Amino acid sequence: MENFVSALPVAVSAKRTRQSYDKDVVEKAVMLARHHGALAASVQVNRDRASTEHIPPETIRKWLERWRNNGTFWEDKKKRGRPNVLSSVPGAEAAWSQQVDSLRAQGAPVTGRVSAAITRAVLEEKAPSILERHGGCAKVDVSTGCRMLAKSGKSYRKGTTSRVMPPDDQLADTRDQFYHNLAAAFPGIVLDPDLVLNYDQTFHLFNPTRGYTWEKRGSDRVQLKKSKDGFTLLPVVSLKRVIGAQLIFGGDTDAVHPRLPPGPLLQYLHSRNHWSNGATTLLLWKQFIIPHIEARRRSMGQPAAPAIVLADAFAAHWTAEIKEFVSQQDAIAYIAIPDCLTHLFQPLDLGIIAALKNSILRRKDDFMEHEVRMAVKEGRGVVLSNSRVVLRERVAAWVKEAVSDPLICAEKCCCTGFARAGVTRALFGDSEVAPDVDSFVPRTLCDDCGEPAFKIDELPPCAHFESVISAALCSGCLDNHMQLCEVV
Repeated sequence: MENFVSALPVAVSAKRTRQSYDKDVVEKAVMLARHHGALAASVQVNRDRASTEHIPPETIRKWLERWRNNGTFWEDKKKRGRPNVLSSVPGAEAAWSQQVDSLRAQGAPVTGRVSAAITRAVLEEKAPSILERHGGCAKVDVSTGCRMLAKSGKSYRKGTTSRVMPPDDQLADTRDQFYHNLAAAFPGIVLDPDLVLNYDQTFHLFNPTRGYTWEKRGSDRVQLKKSKDGFTLLPVVSLKRVIGAQLIFGGDTDAVHPRLPPGPLLQYLHSRNHWSNGATTLLLWKQFIIPHIEARRRSMGQPAAPAIVLADAFAAHWTAEIKEFVSQQDAIAYIAIPDCLTHLFQPLDLGIIAALKNSILRRKDDFMEHEVRMAVKEGRGVVLSNSRVVLRERVAAWVKEAVSDPLICAEKCCCTGFARAGVTRALFGDSEVAPDVDSFVPRTLCDDCGEPAFKIDELPPCAHFESVISAALCSGCLDNHMQLCEVV
């Protein structure tokens, strides 16, 4: 029988050689794929390549997925943890360490935000194409800065101070009496929200810091060369907007005032110890509060529309001259906030002040990033000025911008403090229930303003706080954070 089995050619099995590509080609392909898709990126990249070296869209999709998962596409896949964005740039880590050490040697706090600013400055000088702002894949945020500091063997530390809390058994009675005073000021009359005002003073450093820094693990003391030289910031707000603010500097003459024009929302003053006194408080009434009330009454067509002004028990707010001046005004109720309970019933302490200070600190962070970038470009360590004159001019510009910040001056942000203090409920009969007395006894301090706070395990990021970790925030800072997240 004939053999019908035919001899078939045997396929030779050979191991496929992995094609390697230059980093520039991979970076360009991923950048194009992010904006135009893998197919279009393949066409664009292969335009100048030989047919035997064409990159298929499947390969570009793998690169893009790798970039999305790891943050970079040239790191080893088997490497555990998130990659260090500076490790692939020669000399970048050394430049980063130089700037961090330079700042710490000067006593300046190095936070995750500052670390991120240094990282961006180093990459801007050594490898700008890596940054997302230039079409790269590296998005350097606060979490990136924290990972950089954690890798360097440092831990996050904050100095805390003790705070005397009022007795718990007196809180309910004091709270109810305060709300009764508000409701009894103009019974049966619906107040205009823009005629419910609050003013308060807070100390602010010429060289502001967030109170955090990074120090070696196991260290017993965390030292910061924190200057105590500063000024008093005294904002005035209503339920609708920010009315204005006083900047009170320490000194005897106008020579201590900044040369920068204050603008319509600011007023430069001075006192011997930089705190407000009877004279500065009287000017506050004459130049901010009374003009605002009169202007609002004229716009309403009601020259005797009732107004309420809230202030804490600070002695300078209740001098005989101030009381006499207020008593001569028509339909203005001047109500005191309970002593030692301003962190519960002071609207500014539960809203605007924290937002203002964070806005000022953000502008300082932007300035520091610029200074670090110039230092990296010139190959030197960053040097910060300690001159009081320079710091005063600089922080005055930041305050001027912060006071006019549309996010802070928005009605939604201004209402936060009044709502958290229970003022809106007492005046307008809102359905919101006043917080329980037990909730008035927090055991930690706010990471942003230093007031009593509660621990928040999951904090979503926003343009003002940019926090991606758990934090301790007071009710005002937390509400501002959540609202600004919605705005942004």
